[in-house]
Amino acid sequence: ALMALVISSMIGSGIFSLPQNMAAVAGSQALLLGWLITGVGIIFLGLSFSALSKLKPELDGGIYTYARDGFGDLMGFFSAWGYWLCTTVGIVGYLVVAFEAVGGFVDTPDNVIFGKGNTFAAFVGESVIVWLIYWLVVRGIKEAAG
Repeated sequence: ALMALVISSMIGSGIFSLPQNMAAVAGSQALLLGWLITGVGIIFLGLSFSALSKLKPELDGGIYTYARDGFGDLMGFFSAWGYWLCTTVGIVGYLVVAFEAVGGFVDTPDNVIFGKGNTFAAFVGESVIVWLIYWLVVRGIKEAAG
């Protein structure tokens, strides 16, 4: 259930926020080509992890353990650090998009509360959500999934 929550967050934020941003700077053919290249890349990434899990079933730590086992401690560290950094930026981006959407419902021209997800109120709300999710995960996976 927790994995489904994460996957739906990633898909939801990408599907609803990226097309409008890309359409502002590119034509439809470029967008379709970009989606195609991204889709093929994701398929190959999934197939790579599938093959790695069959070749090295004793490794169960994901990207970090595969990189550490194959390339040493330094590359394992860089892969873990890079994954953490990308995840953090992704979470922040998702929350900014979510609060921008909420702002579309509650903001008025005279009273901007959440704006583009970058106001002080949005920052406080985004921080509360991040710490709430962290607290749920620390309590245990069953509670977080619930």
